[in-house]
Amino acid sequence: MRTMILQVSVPRILLTRLLGRISPAAYFAPTSPLRLLDLPDPPLPAPDWVRVRNRLCGICGSDLHQLFVDASLDVAPVALPSHQRIYLGHEMVGRVVEAGAGVRDFKIGDRVVRWGRADDCVARGRAELCPACARGHRVLCEHASDPREHHPTGGGFGDSFITPANTLLPVPDDLSDEQAILVEPAAVAIHAAYRRPAEAGERVLVLGCGAIGFLLIQSIHALQPACEITAVAQFPWQADLALEYGAQHVFLASDDGFAETARLTGAKLYEGRAGNRMLLGGFDLIFDVVGIESTLNDALRWTRAGGAVVLVGVNLHPMRLDVTPVWYQEVDLIGAVGHDVVTWEGETLSTFELAMRWMQAGKLNCGKLLTHRFPLEDYREAFLTAIDKRDSRSIKVAFNLLER
Repeated sequence: MRTMILQVSVPRILLTRLLGRISPAAYFAPTSPLRLLDLPDPPLPAPDWVRVRNRLCGICGSDLHQLFVDASLDVAPVALPSHQRIYLGHEMVGRVVEAGAGVRDFKIGDRVVRWGRADDCVARGRAELCPACARGHRVLCEHASDPREHHPTGGGFGDSFITPANTLLPVPDDLSDEQAILVEPAAVAIHAAYRRPAEAGERVLVLGCGAIGFLLIQSIHALQPACEITAVAQFPWQADLALEYGAQHVFLASDDGFAETARLTGAKLYEGRAGNRMLLGGFDLIFDVVGIESTLNDALRWTRAGGAVVLVGVNLHPMRLDVTPVWYQEVDLIGAVGHDVVTWEGETLSTFELAMRWMQAGKLNCGKLLTHRFPLEDYREAFLTAIDKRDSRSIKVAFNLLER
């Protein structure tokens, strides 16, 4: 088994963070947490486990946060126990090459995508499910940090992995591998859109135009075609693509967002001392797909009284926030993480399944999202391309893992 890992070592993390200020090479140096290993193929530890041979795997923003050690050690999730070895890559598509005797839903040769880390109640085979798993939102499992007997080995950044079969979903034959690796980010975008569905006539802002942002624009429109969507992009080429994917208006992050919000929504703009600004009025609903201190502060001030901000972007650092709009304007601040189970046209199904259906129906157009492919051996170039939006114009960067 060839697989990419992060060694969870505080000294390595701190040293790499320090050296990374001098050169990006530090993130790939022998002193960094990142490793590409060749390991003996582990046996399946239980009858309900499978082995998957990877075909293609996308690089997620969370992967980049981890390998570029972009996290503070004092944020809430870091307080939880973690594995000493993190296997990277979850936006994968592969084929089942071995199945335990207890596997009923998959057979050898089935093409699959991966649901998650296999730490939830269902993956553990618990008879009694926690409330989150019982309602289908397995990402929020209350037992995710409990010790477990067997651990999944390998990830999407490698040739194969082993996992409980119930962490996988089958891929329809009419979806390409290129679409399949976007099922997980699409499931995330759909869940975010469901956290506070847009209503007819509402003005909606999507703050951030990466893969999730483009999929979110389409998901919002699929749920409510009668809303008006504005997107904020970092670069002009992202703004053009946001319009193509269904946004009615765009402006750039370098523009005056307060002035643009007033222009697009009719809000009144007031300016106090030292450049402090406030809007009365604004967008009905804002999705912050960036999630950093500046974007979340802006989102809270650009939302009308009684509106909502959905925080989608991942930022593993403490932030200094002005939360006065939450009480002064009764702005709802709502979090969204991972994927969920939702109701669509009277049917209850996972957002993974809904993502695949919408791709089949043409509601989610992914044709321009996969911009770069690399062999796994070129992982340094792949990761640097993934973070370089300005020059490379990257959206989704993927590893091509098919055997040559």
